Amino acid sequence: MRLKRLTLEAFRNYADLELNLDAPITALVGPNAQGKTNLLESIAFLALGKSFRATKSIETLQWDRPHGRIKGLVEDQGKEIELEVFLQRSPESKKVKLGSKVVTPKNYLGNLRVVLFTPDQLDLISGSPGQRRQFLDRLLMQLNAGYVESFSQYQKILDHRNALLKKIGLGRTDPWELDLWDARLVEEAEKVWQKRHAFMDFLRARLTKDYQRIAEGSDELNLHYETHQADFDQRLIAHRDLDLRTGSTSVGPHRDDFTLMLNGKPLKETGSRGECRSAVLALKRAELEYIHEKTGEKPLLLLDDVFSELDEARQAALGELLQEYQTIITTTSTEHVKSLRNAKIYRVGKGALEAI
Repeated sequence: MRLKRLTLEAFRNYADLELNLDAPITALVGPNAQGKTNLLESIAFLALGKSFRATKSIETLQWDRPHGRIKGLVEDQGKEIELEVFLQRSPESKKVKLGSKVVTPKNYLGNLRVVLFTPDQLDLISGSPGQRRQFLDRLLMQLNAGYVESFSQYQKILDHRNALLKKIGLGRTDPWELDLWDARLVEEAEKVWQKRHAFMDFLRARLTKDYQRIAEGSDELNLHYETHQADFDQRLIAHRDLDLRTGSTSVGPHRDDFTLMLNGKPLKETGSRGECRSAVLALKRAELEYIHEKTGEKPLLLLDDVFSELDEARQAALGELLQEYQTIITTTSTEHVKSLRNAKIYRVGKGALEAI
């Protein structure tokens, strides 16, 4: 899988841009606030159908423009396909297209697969459970249309259940309705958990190997997956009084979390910053390899100014990884990328690119 061309119209600070991605590694170099991350965001947006930075998609559209788009020409197994995200200000809308045809997210996702590595992902270890769930969901939605459907249905049913809990708490409806929605919630939750567990099993099988390769030591990295899957239907009943008091559902896939364990101890409690960085690199390597194993195609690797967060040894480990995947990387210094093989370097300034 390869992104061959990127076209932007009225996206962030890019009024009009066409970029041919004809090198294995594309490096974007320049000071902060010039548009480097905007380019990475546009590629991730093209792949995922949403921004990893903006709360609302419309925030990425230039304020004085009625519409804009992100287009990409993707080559996958010898075939080319054009992807497009179209944004409109009024009435506010977002459409995703394959070729010229508007499609659903279920049919769109997976046509361009990316692995994103940003500085805030170095907080995957000690950050919020939501960050770790996002890590899981962002990966799995690119691999399986069924996961997209099940996750979407689960969220819709969850929202309805939470609204129902509030109505019951106010005496506006009968509690027996919860039984109907709980049954549907259990059905979709099991589908979500099935895909999550498959990836967790993959991680357990290779995290230690990947970690030792990066950290150059003998420490063992594993994980503990915290889930409410066992007897989920009974858990919903057991937590019903609590849920009625709070007006929200306290158990389910939306509460899942995982803890990385180094030599049997929680990394977020005992790990040094260097150990945490090595663990995140191991997670990213596993993410790349899982996509490759499941699809037979290598995903696109997006790196946003992470070299400055890593020491020399981990920079070398990351540099080794770059040689295996098409990579788009941003950095503030050419020192971080000048030694990379097969790299095309652009200087970015005020939304314009210049090859150097």
